[in-house]
Amino acid sequence: MTSCVLNRFTGDLPETSETVCLGEGNTPVVDLPVLARRLGVRSVAAKLETANPTGSYKDRVAALSMSLARSRGYRGWVATSSGNAGMAMAAYGARAGIPGFLCLAGSVPPEKSLPLLAFGAGALQVVRVDGAGRPEVDGAMFDQVREAAARHKLYLGVTLHAFNPDGMRGIDTIAYELAEQLPDATHVYAPVGGGGLLVALARGMADRGLAPRLIACQPTGCAPVVRYLDGQLPAVTVDGSTTGISALQLPRPPDGEAAVEAVAGSQGWGTAIDDEDILAAQRWLASAEGVFVEPAAATTVAAALADADRGRLRADARPLLILTGAGWKDLGRFAPDASRLPTVEVGRVSQHVDDWIDAVGARVAD
Repeated sequence: MTSCVLNRFTGDLPETSETVCLGEGNTPVVDLPVLARRLGVRSVAAKLETANPTGSYKDRVAALSMSLARSRGYRGWVATSSGNAGMAMAAYGARAGIPGFLCLAGSVPPEKSLPLLAFGAGALQVVRVDGAGRPEVDGAMFDQVREAAARHKLYLGVTLHAFNPDGMRGIDTIAYELAEQLPDATHVYAPVGGGGLLVALARGMADRGLAPRLIACQPTGCAPVVRYLDGQLPAVTVDGSTTGISALQLPRPPDGEAAVEAVAGSQGWGTAIDDEDILAAQRWLASAEGVFVEPAAATTVAAALADADRGRLRADARPLLILTGAGWKDLGRFAPDASRLPTVEVGRVSQHVDDWIDAVGARVAD
């Protein structure tokens, strides 16, 4: 029988008369011992939101949003997305039998946009918004989506508290699970785009009596939350985005002010990291720990490494990383590596194994 995280925490979430479920939630927490040694801390753990049905934590929002849409009698749903939310809403909308309209915003990797064509065989309309990613365009897009939702009685499925506060309560379940899995985490690292994830984590942890420091992780090319926390900005906004890290390209994060309050209230901080360090962290995590995540999720790894270098993590720290999305969601950057794969003759396979053994210094037992 399918396990539904919404049913586990019914009393903590907005009321619904029925549950739309694909087996989301109950994601594992795994130790990262190699990273712990590199950071010089007691232990490091990661919450693998990559294990959700469509590969990201946005499934929790989509499950609750579609449950609410069905329970409240909406005709359909409408949303904007830079990738993860779109795939989640498309899947759960199909599961619920509710038609949807999705605006793709910002730089969306094909691994996040192409699967939508499968869901589009039903009642799903997907459009790309020209110029999305620029503050003035994003503001107009959000306004038009909100107005259309009201006019046609569509559930507003944008995964931000500013637009979908009830649906965003689905993310609180991450914190509820962490209260059972790792209640003694001292720091929680989370990537910040629109800011909604951090806000929900803070709310859910407070509800369970947890009080770790919250660390906002952003690329330097779009770091309004971090820069505001550092006193560099008068408001939680920047003029534009220059980062190539998909999903973290929001110069004016709609939940940015609430995210700042969550971080400050936890006595946490913000850490900004260059794109090249984030991408290096993505590759390192896969090769050293066997965990493959998308660049936005790897921002937490890069931030923890930067914080260790700056002396922000004590030896007795037990940080937790929220790994928000799976690595297969953004594969384009590995295409050059694939083109360099060698081709060998079948009769020389054994020799190539021998050469590899010599190269890596492996020792094979007799």
